[in-house]
Amino acid sequence: MLKKQTKSLFQSYLNSDKLDSPLLFQDSGIVSFHWANDKLASTYVRELFKNDTGDVKDRFEGLKLNLEKLKTFPVWLMSKRGQIKSDLHNLYQCYLDPRLKTNWFHMEEVLVSMNHEAGPFSSIKSMRWFDKDIYAQFIYIKMLESWVPQRSFRLSLDIPLEIRAGGSPFNTISAKIHQISSHGLVLHLASCSQVKQWTTEDIIFLKKNMSLENERGIENCLKSQEWMDSIENFTMKGDDFQLIIHQGLDGQGEKDNFLFIPFDKINMLSLKAHDQSMKNLKSLFEETESTIHKYVNAA
Repeated sequence: MLKKQTKSLFQSYLNSDKLDSPLLFQDSGIVSFHWANDKLASTYVRELFKNDTGDVKDRFEGLKLNLEKLKTFPVWLMSKRGQIKSDLHNLYQCYLDPRLKTNWFHMEEVLVSMNHEAGPFSSIKSMRWFDKDIYAQFIYIKMLESWVPQRSFRLSLDIPLEIRAGGSPFNTISAKIHQISSHGLVLHLASCSQVKQWTTEDIIFLKKNMSLENERGIENCLKSQEWMDSIENFTMKGDDFQLIIHQGLDGQGEKDNFLFIPFDKINMLSLKAHDQSMKNLKSLFEETESTIHKYVNAA
């Protein structure tokens, strides 16, 4: 049976809320969902846009208006051929062009300044100018106006971690579990400069203690406590982690790095057997996907 509060949340989110906003299932935002992270939900929103249903066009124009403001932020590009003045909006548009992204944005000799024509300049490849939230808004517009490759269902999480090299409390960094898919976890690291130097045999991932809310009116699989209980502390081989670091950071810049950790590379640290812990986690993920689809279909 559909729960009234959950159904109301999805109806409001898909039909009225800002297109760049996630659906939060609690004020803490530990578990959330965005329509662009699921084929069924994105199809629903695209149909609203295509058929001009409700106020989706106004929401779409609001999104475009946000990005239009980027045209007021000048940037200066410099290479061996000279210097040109552009704007931040155009810089993102160029980055979205597959041909330019493959060539131009991988060149050390192309420099960019967001301050002044005299600099300071940094390599455009460093991605210091890049903001993932701004980039995401460009993608949302493309998803509605045309076709882009559709990713499989992902659920957004905000679960803080402490990552330890070899388990040592004196060699740690803070991170977060950012998303979960059927194949693994996406971690958010504020910086990866330190972890690039780790050479230990094992890397330990420990959940930090959190104060959770009393969540009522929504399905159990959407509650923070269920996810905090199902995601155990885990470990992975240092060599595997370094390979993910070096392959995953290409084009991400020097901050706000996101790394995909496949399930088959981690080992759950639990009183239960690893296989049972992983089975429980995947079962919760499948239940959540099914539940969200149920409410999207009912919206």
